[in-house]
Amino acid sequence: MDMGDLILFDGEFPDWYAQPEGTSLRISSSPESCSPTDWPHGRPFRLSDEPTQNDESQGILQDPAQWNDGWEDLFPSAPSMSSHTPPTCNPPTSPTLITHKDPPPNQSEPPTVLQGSGASPLIPRQYQLQIYERALNENTIVVMDTGSGKTLVASMLIKEMRRREAEANRRKRSFFVVSNVPLVKQQADAIRRDSSVEVIEICGASKTKKHQESVWDEIAESAQVVVITAQILLDALRQGYWHMSRIDLLVFDECHHAHKSHPYCFIMNEFYHNTEGVITEKPRIFGMTASPTTNVGSKLEHSARQPDALQDHFERPVQLVALYNPPPRYNRTLLSWQIRPMCNFEPKLLQVWNDAPVILAHLGPWCVDQIWRLAVENLLAASISTAGATEHLEAAKAVISGGESLPPALEPESLTPKVQKLIQTLRVTVTMLGDKFCGIIFVQRRDIAVALTILLQEYAPFRDMFRTQVLAGHSEGHHPLLNMTSKEQSIIINKFREKEYNLLVSTSVAEEGLDIQPCNVVIRFDPVNTTTSYIQSRGRARRKDSRYIMLQECNNHREEAMLVKVHRGEQIMRTWCNNLENSQVGTSPEVIENPKIGISSIFAQRYLVSSTQALITLASAIPLVYRFCNVLSRDASCESRPVFELRRSGMSGYYCNLLLPAHAPVRVFQSDRASCKDMARMSAAFRACETLHRLGALDDHLEPVVARTFAQKEKEKETSAKPFRAEQNHEYPHSTPAFWKTYQFQDQSRSRQVYVCSMTLMDGSSRNHRYRASCIITSQPLPFECHVFNVYIDGEVQQMILKTSPTPLQLRKNQFSLLRQYTLTLFRRITRKKFEYSGGIPFLVAPMTGQDPDGSAIAWHEVDFGQALDPQPIVSERHSEAAIKEMVVVVANDRFRDYFVLEVLREHSLDEIMPKRFNVEIEAMRTGKSNKSLKPTFRQFFLWKYKTECTDDNTMVVLRQVKRLRNNLQPVIHGTAEQEDRASTLAPLSICQKSTISASVLRMSQITPSTICDLDALLLAQEVQQQLHLHDVNLDLLQVALTTSSANRDYNYERLELLGDSFLKFSITIRLYIVNPAKNEGELHMHRIKIISNTALLSHCLRLELFRHITSSPFHRKDWRPVQFLVDTIPWAREHSHTLSNKTLADIVEALLGAAFRSGGTKLAFNAAKVLGIPFDEFGAWTDFHRVHSEMMLNKAGDANTTRNNEFGSQIKKLEARIGYTFQNPHLIHQAMTHASSSSSSSSTLKDGLCYERLEFLGDAVLDFQVIRYFYNKYRDAPPGAITLIKDASVNNQILGAMAVQLGLGEFLIQSSGALAGEIERAIVAIETIKEQSANGLLEGEYWVDIKMPKVLGDLIESTIGAVFVDCGFDFETISALFARLIRPFLDKHVNLDSIVIHPTKALLEYLQSKGCNDSRFDREEPTVAGGSNGSRAYSTLKRLGLGHGQHVGPTLECRFLVHGSLVASAKGTNMEELRKKVAVETMHRLKKEPELLELLCTCPRKRRSGQATMLDRYQGGHYGSGV
Repeated sequence: MDMGDLILFDGEFPDWYAQPEGTSLRISSSPESCSPTDWPHGRPFRLSDEPTQNDESQGILQDPAQWNDGWEDLFPSAPSMSSHTPPTCNPPTSPTLITHKDPPPNQSEPPTVLQGSGASPLIPRQYQLQIYERALNENTIVVMDTGSGKTLVASMLIKEMRRREAEANRRKRSFFVVSNVPLVKQQADAIRRDSSVEVIEICGASKTKKHQESVWDEIAESAQVVVITAQILLDALRQGYWHMSRIDLLVFDECHHAHKSHPYCFIMNEFYHNTEGVITEKPRIFGMTASPTTNVGSKLEHSARQPDALQDHFERPVQLVALYNPPPRYNRTLLSWQIRPMCNFEPKLLQVWNDAPVILAHLGPWCVDQIWRLAVENLLAASISTAGATEHLEAAKAVISGGESLPPALEPESLTPKVQKLIQTLRVTVTMLGDKFCGIIFVQRRDIAVALTILLQEYAPFRDMFRTQVLAGHSEGHHPLLNMTSKEQSIIINKFREKEYNLLVSTSVAEEGLDIQPCNVVIRFDPVNTTTSYIQSRGRARRKDSRYIMLQECNNHREEAMLVKVHRGEQIMRTWCNNLENSQVGTSPEVIENPKIGISSIFAQRYLVSSTQALITLASAIPLVYRFCNVLSRDASCESRPVFELRRSGMSGYYCNLLLPAHAPVRVFQSDRASCKDMARMSAAFRACETLHRLGALDDHLEPVVARTFAQKEKEKETSAKPFRAEQNHEYPHSTPAFWKTYQFQDQSRSRQVYVCSMTLMDGSSRNHRYRASCIITSQPLPFECHVFNVYIDGEVQQMILKTSPTPLQLRKNQFSLLRQYTLTLFRRITRKKFEYSGGIPFLVAPMTGQDPDGSAIAWHEVDFGQALDPQPIVSERHSEAAIKEMVVVVANDRFRDYFVLEVLREHSLDEIMPKRFNVEIEAMRTGKSNKSLKPTFRQFFLWKYKTECTDDNTMVVLRQVKRLRNNLQPVIHGTAEQEDRASTLAPLSICQKSTISASVLRMSQITPSTICDLDALLLAQEVQQQLHLHDVNLDLLQVALTTSSANRDYNYERLELLGDSFLKFSITIRLYIVNPAKNEGELHMHRIKIISNTALLSHCLRLELFRHITSSPFHRKDWRPVQFLVDTIPWAREHSHTLSNKTLADIVEALLGAAFRSGGTKLAFNAAKVLGIPFDEFGAWTDFHRVHSEMMLNKAGDANTTRNNEFGSQIKKLEARIGYTFQNPHLIHQAMTHASSSSSSSSTLKDGLCYERLEFLGDAVLDFQVIRYFYNKYRDAPPGAITLIKDASVNNQILGAMAVQLGLGEFLIQSSGALAGEIERAIVAIETIKEQSANGLLEGEYWVDIKMPKVLGDLIESTIGAVFVDCGFDFETISALFARLIRPFLDKHVNLDSIVIHPTKALLEYLQSKGCNDSRFDREEPTVAGGSNGSRAYSTLKRLGLGHGQHVGPTLECRFLVHGSLVASAKGTNMEELRKKVAVETMHRLKKEPELLELLCTCPRKRRSGQATMLDRYQGGHYGSGV
């Protein structure tokens, strides 16, 4: 055969093989003649750090002399070589540059210097300058061997193009396009090194989200050069994120890939050649390859010539073929048969079993057993990091650990002749090269690469010669042996460059692209299959006197023919390049021709999106359909792939029906008639993509709309809108009640009619003190009949009752004047500030004689008595005890304090020694007298303290100072009242004067400012009631809905907000379900998010200016300013403001809905929602839901009869009996029981749209509202956080699945997934097992918590509720009755706040929040390889193979909990969710055990309510569920 410059050898190397002086390379039968005895270099570095076992125990030969039959076994007899004389090695042909013009004249000026980011300038050679100058003016493909400097030429070209663009002030970019991910960083680094341009890298492995428009905006703004994988560039062009008109230079690396369906071809055909009239100036094309195919030029516009200078700078290897005997017939190893039973249960082990014969034939039995060991170790490590090792993997490990099946030693009979020839070749080459050896062994399979690496590492004679490592590419899926990441590849290549390794065993990944240092030995262990592979791998041997050795089986005619074919292919390629005619210059390329399709071009049919220039072609349609279907997937058991149904049309044509999953807006598409199956599929996909875009399911960038987040959509539609920030605060105006400003007493010189609103405590007293009823007098009646609210007096809660009299009271002029002065005096008395009216008088206050607000009720004697502030003397001390206690007195030596009389001491005499109950006074006197043993009498005490002599008829009283004005609307901390009682004093009544106000009147007067504050809030709520026409909504509830927690009331809007939020979701879901009958669950969810989002609710609140009526500030005595009053000459401010957060304003809208529902049910709440601006345009009232839905469903009137008569009809009555409801339209329950997987078998079922997901979407909202409503009413004093927790525990997938099992809904499920049926059966068995193991045979508590419940079971509960709700005409009473019958008994039995199992994370965060700490978080560490710290066998093997840098096999995660940045607890493991639970429990236990720890770590300012009992403590006695 004609082998050109190939040299075949069998038992000896040619004489011209470069060798050290005095060394014979002829192989004899004597092993000593080739056995090295003294290596010039020391023991090589081995990656494994664990100590090497005794060589004898391993059975690995230490010296070649230990082989049984000597070197003969390593050199099998070759066939006769008489017909094959090794030819003389001729100089190789120079690589070729494709260009069409004559070379430029020899240049005598100094060569160009290219200065980049590197330390030294780069000087291109003459041939590189020739290529560069040609490429500046025309499209060029350069064909040069690996290592000849193609990338440098590209960098020069890029730099010049960037200079030209800068001069022209244009914003085009240069793109360097590569074929795979590892080349992105490598080529980007090379460009940065060779030039000074800004480079950005984009590939699938990077963190950059390639489909985000912002990424391409960043490129337009900052990057000059983009290094990108071909597929991502193709996607960006197809989706309109980038346009060919914005590119000035396209560099295609390894452009020999431009054939068939490679992205290179699609980029050129779709966006370069077929752009007539679209692009006025096309980018320059520069292609680089070492091995072009004869059609690569047809894919690019090109020109050609051959440079003369390249051959002076390039070394070509001597090529040899080493022959070996065919392998013997091996039987499977004993270990293989022992592991075989486990393979039936482990697919990855079954893959190794299927691959074992190939390994056996190529490498031998020893390597097969090593592969089994490594595969089991890897799979065990991976399983430990996820769900735990299976029993079958453990069994396989036990078999391997036994060691009985492994060969006792590495012996010749356990290795194939091919491996023995490789060992011989390596031994000879390393003998000649010594420590200069640098080689690569190319294999076709990654398992062969791994096995050879282990063999060469274990082979004792090679341990001091070779430092071997494996190199492989990315694997589709998870290979049981080797999945190498780009990071691991880079680490290995760098260590190879630094000579830490000197031998790589590599798959084809090292043939091209990767920046691997030149080698002097390259061995092809497996035969080459293509000319490209042959040229690329040979290019790695480019050191001087390098050798390229190919192993070939003797008498294997197939391998001989393949070798001849690839060698001739290279000659044809060179001839084609050298003989390229000028007529080919500038011609349009051929289109991709697929003989099966039988059409001139698959690019003829195009759909262009005008707004973005995104493009759909027949070639791009099918991938686009698959991407759309992928984002539709909601259920792992539901088929999410499109289905193509082909049918014949005549003898030579085809049609295709494309079936999309259940979530698609349109599910069936039919192709045009096509001549072949592939064309029919593409035609159907093209129609689907075009329709999906027109319907809005694909946006103008051809992105699936259902995959876009709400924030992304809003950003595109409203670029000027600001994102919603929940905690962002703003100043808003706050209104004063219009009632005070509208209805004032203006003319004070005449008699008038007034209206009285009484203020009374429910029982009229508190802590045995009487509170006189008072009243507020206004010019018009207050807009309510009766208003009751809580006030807090001396640590006790009392109910204040405001009752408005509808009957006016006639006041004379002098009476009005008295009341006016009394009011001013009273306010001055209680606030110690001067009050005056500024203009009109909004109200007056007056004491009353009784509880009824009529004309005779005003206590005029108190009004007369209270006109002045100056106290009056007590004329006589012979008043009754009750009369004395009704006094407010002033002590003679303290005229600025008022005192209440707590007690009259008539039973004690002045000369009596003071009893111990007055110990405070006694100790004060002893201290003043400096006499610790003093036992004073009352007379002595009064003389010492008041400097007054008392007579025997003086009355002694116990006084308590009148407290300062305080907020009686805010709950007080227990114990404050007792402390104030202890602050009493003792005095004789003779030194006291009587104030001009009674004690009972003063006590009520001190509550009056708080009462007026509450009245202001009520009047503001009444204004909202009038403004929004919510006349039927309870006014007190409206006041609650408009009160924030910062007002420090014993109520706020949060409970109502929780109820309103659920009602809003409930009602909007009904509307969306009715008006969007063609939209799937995902699209409905997107619409709902937009409507009920905080952003939308905030806009409603701002539009209605509800912020003016919100009560957000607590009453404070220093800030109290009644309307139209001057206080200390400071005028009343007409404008007020308060600070509110965005979240508060949005919540207020939901709270108003909650108030409306509590006042009048769904109908009133629905009307309130419309008034607030919630979009219900199609519906005027709640009853319109049924009317509109019935009208839209008229075209499906036949569904009921169809369903009754089909195969499911027999099950309907049984199902109806289970749930206690009879369907008017059985089609609904049929749909509710139909899983999406049942609709993937044919286009006929798809057209029915039968799937439960829309009903499940509706039922989810119905159930959520019913549960919230139920617990809202059951736990009336529970905070919203408690209700949310128990709601979450009542509607999650686990508990709903348990309900479905109890009702037996699973047996009615219509589905086509075997895996899903298995999940349901396992869940049922798990529940039965728990029941059997229960002591009383009952299911108690939350027994479902640890059961893996399939989602479909929970979905059935929700879809059934949805079906009933639709069938009953959206009648709330009917669905509430169903809930009470099916769901509530289950919740009552199993779920309550006393025993709820709360997730530890929620418990911890709620606890910290209750303590006032707002700076705590979970933190996680980057994963490390499991077992790396303990030296496990699996990790050791991976380490020896260079893995573990980026590939996480058995990752160990660490979760930590920090309080103000300080570590409180941490845990390590493999499951982050379980770690968070564990850390939360440990943190909670530590904080409970060490209460001072939180005080030490937390620096948050303490709020008023921090330190109170948490909701969990309140309902669980402080016991937190473990949640584990």
